[in-house]
Amino acid sequence: MTAAWDRRIASIAIPATIALATEPLYDLVDTAILGHLGTSQLAGAALAMRVLALGNSVFIFLMFGTTAAVAKRLGAGDERGATRAAVDAAWLAVALGSAAAVVLALCGRWAIGALGGHGAVATTAWIYLRTSLFGLPAFTLLMAGVGTLRGRGDARTPLRVAAASVTANLAIEVLLIYGLGYGVGASALGTVIAKWGAAAITIALVAAWARRHGASWRPTRRVRELAVVGRDLLVRTTLLIATLTAASALAAHRGAVTLAAHSVVASVWMFSAYVNDGLEVAAQSLVAHEIGAGRSDGAVAVARRILWWSARLGLSLAVVVAVTRSPLAALFTDDPAVRAAAATPLWIVAAIQPLNSIAFALDGILVGWERVRVLATIMAVATTAFALTVGTAPSLQRIWLGIGAMMVVRAGAASWWFRRSARAA
Repeated sequence: MTAAWDRRIASIAIPATIALATEPLYDLVDTAILGHLGTSQLAGAALAMRVLALGNSVFIFLMFGTTAAVAKRLGAGDERGATRAAVDAAWLAVALGSAAAVVLALCGRWAIGALGGHGAVATTAWIYLRTSLFGLPAFTLLMAGVGTLRGRGDARTPLRVAAASVTANLAIEVLLIYGLGYGVGASALGTVIAKWGAAAITIALVAAWARRHGASWRPTRRVRELAVVGRDLLVRTTLLIATLTAASALAAHRGAVTLAAHSVVASVWMFSAYVNDGLEVAAQSLVAHEIGAGRSDGAVAVARRILWWSARLGLSLAVVVAVTRSPLAALFTDDPAVRAAAATPLWIVAAIQPLNSIAFALDGILVGWERVRVLATIMAVATTAFALTVGTAPSLQRIWLGIGAMMVVRAGAASWWFRRSARAA
């Protein structure tokens, strides 16, 4: 049975990890192209991307919640119910994406100014952000569609769609900017077109599935259930984003060298998070499927197997970061002062990798088990642990010890919950 679980875990985790890694490529393509147009264009687009990144991170709960909802109903043998959950998720996604676009249209200029945008940079940022708002409903719709496919155990189709979308984005931007001579707005437009294309393909697949089972495209009352799950996931995600944002703000108060070093360390930490996310996705889908089928023992078995792989992945990442910490710092900066400032925090990042891997896997297990309120509560306690550790004027080492404390609480509290649930299964 272990080999069978491993095959199912790998079939979801590996494609999901690769697909998640493609998301930053949208911004990377824009940055690479706009860097050749001028400094104000690049700086303005970077500010707009920061505003959009906050919104995109918040709405990731649509994918997580939909994955678990669809997988649970499929596990129960209720395929028509699963299609209805997918339809409800699509409607919720459209509503949230449209509402977010309106809010940013009203508050976008203020947000750009709050992030330090002025003059030509602020003007460029607003052009990029204003154009990008048309793609927000596509992003949220894509999250719901990808969640549906992953809930069905299909992680390869989202990977293919993501690869095609990133390629299309590059081709469109090269044509509009280098071929036709347009500016920063065309860069944002290319991303909008690519994301609408990805959303259209994904939702078309969901629609075909719904038609096969006679599911109506009208939203049902269950959309409220999904909204409640989304609320708790939103709390968890917002607290995590707030913690990481606070860490950056505290580093900024220590000066340019500390902020630059923090950016280097945070980039390494975030990359490891993307690597860990594949197993989290597998946990969401497979645990929810077993719970829906009424097999609590099966949910415990697959969860333990995912945790087994997570522990080994975390140890591997710890070794990689520890061994390559100096080359990694050199990859991001030529400044000896920045490299020196990043040295100790990179050791901390290496040390907490096993905890990171286990915590992310347990996040997926909790989502699959539909214990998202527990997940939100754990994140609230973890955020408090971060705040108590760093204080008000911390060094960079103390900031990363605070992030380490956050991960200790997340991994420890979720592990305690899982052990108790496993005994009761």
